[in-house]
Amino acid sequence: MKKLIILSLLYLSASIAFAQKKIHPIIKSGGGMFEILEASPVVDKKMHYKIIVDLSKASDKPDSVNASLDKLARLVNAHIEAGVPRENLSIIGVFHFLGTPVVLEEEAYKSKFGMANPNTALINELAKNGVRFYVCGQSLRARKLVDEKRNEHIKVAQSALITFSTFQNMGYALILP
Repeated sequence: MKKLIILSLLYLSASIAFAQKKIHPIIKSGGGMFEILEASPVVDKKMHYKIIVDLSKASDKPDSVNASLDKLARLVNAHIEAGVPRENLSIIGVFHFLGTPVVLEEEAYKSKFGMANPNTALINELAKNGVRFYVCGQSLRARKLVDEKRNEHIKVAQSALITFSTFQNMGYALILP
């Protein structure tokens, strides 16, 4: 019995010692990630990263942060943690399809879902750190959201398809979280 208790305590101690907390190198309100000390470096700290992110998925629930938006924040945090200077990141997020309601400002979101928009703080922080956002004008109309107030950091594009094709032809890598 004593051996079992000792083994259990050793296992618990080891688990606590090796447990990692998520870090947030630049974006604090989302995009938590683990520090990977054993990772082989693959980034080029001198390269200018041009990335466009497809934000077409709905939130799991109206009161939760959109998972694709959180992955966009993780993308920023991961590049910063890997040593890429902020000025070498050019990132665009494009909301469309089921992800469209995420763009609503507080009162508009509240009137639709009965609660504050849980994505506002993360969108605002990402925008303050250089991420540019667009929402598909086609999706706004299809979802009957065209007359609703949107977050001030989100511009309306003619369509997500045009936005993706334009920026990909300018050398932006498409990420589908």
